[in-house]
Amino acid sequence: ELAQAVACSPSLSAAVENDYVQPIGQSQTENGITATIEYVIVDQKQVHIFFTLKGEGYESLSAEMPEFTPRQHCAVLGADFQQEPGTLLHFTLDYQDNDVPEGFTMAFAVTGETGTENAPAAPSRSILDEPEWEEPDILASFTFDLDFDPTYTAQGELVPVNSTFQLDGQTLMVKEVEVYPTHVRVNVEGAADNTAWLKDLDFYLENEDGERFDSISNGVSATGDPDTPAMKSFRLESPYFADSTHLTLHITGATWLDKNRERVRADLKNGTVEWLPEGVTVQAIQHRENGWMLTFDVTAPADIHKQVFASRYYDEAGTKYDMDNFGWSVLDDGHGEAYLPLRDYDQETVLLELNWSHTTQAEVPVTIPIK
Repeated sequence: ELAQAVACSPSLSAAVENDYVQPIGQSQTENGITATIEYVIVDQKQVHIFFTLKGEGYESLSAEMPEFTPRQHCAVLGADFQQEPGTLLHFTLDYQDNDVPEGFTMAFAVTGETGTENAPAAPSRSILDEPEWEEPDILASFTFDLDFDPTYTAQGELVPVNSTFQLDGQTLMVKEVEVYPTHVRVNVEGAADNTAWLKDLDFYLENEDGERFDSISNGVSATGDPDTPAMKSFRLESPYFADSTHLTLHITGATWLDKNRERVRADLKNGTVEWLPEGVTVQAIQHRENGWMLTFDVTAPADIHKQVFASRYYDEAGTKYDMDNFGWSVLDDGHGEAYLPLRDYDQETVLLELNWSHTTQAEVPVTIPIK
């Protein structure tokens, strides 16, 4: 069951195959619902918690995002928890500047559905409408004290690299590579005089046997610099269990945000935007009763899988606004579409925040020996 739950993650699959799993088996029952923490997979920087929820008469059971005591300074990810009772569910905790502790207390609430056959049809709504939020009924609450075997939490290796290279006229340095059982982190720093922020890397690791370790398939793929728009730590699947003697990093491309393109002005009244990445075009800018709706078409050479715009926008005075329910879709015909609702926005110009401005493919991949 655990092997099936991690099948989409080569790193976690390798951990399970190599018995790198700490069984927990803690179980609690409240209001006819039983929560069981089945296993954890931990190393120095990540905690993967696998658990089940069971209860009679429920079509699906869900776990709310957990709270931790003491507070954990980490990113917390969850899967789609609208699952049939008994399905193995999964929380991921990803630590950036801190190491995984010896343990903590985790508390979470459970919600559920008893069936939807006779539910009334949802009324037609616009993406510009005020988001509806109905607080789900809490069926049960659980608190677990988790302790992690220090044999696992100590696992990890930091390899200094300090190798500088050029890509698309920008200077970057791979400072170090961190190898953990659950993932690899490649830490990259851009030169101060670069004209663009690094937003993403196309790269992979290869060992002496030609075995390749690509970008992480699920979970946190990169983390950013809190002081700039740049991303600084990128994730790969782990060669930890491959017993690799030598590792080489191959960098084949990158995604950038030009420093003079962090925000672009849109003339809402005339339906134009002063600048857009190549392959991104205005499909429609429409004034509605409760704001503006902006729709963009994304085609090659832009990457249709990378969201073009951030969920923030600004007026001419610099006031920040947040989009509650902006949309992004990839269509069957190879196009992407971005939908930006500016709800209750009554001005005729707006500054949109870009996530990226252009991509680069290296004519010759940059190769950097790691060890």
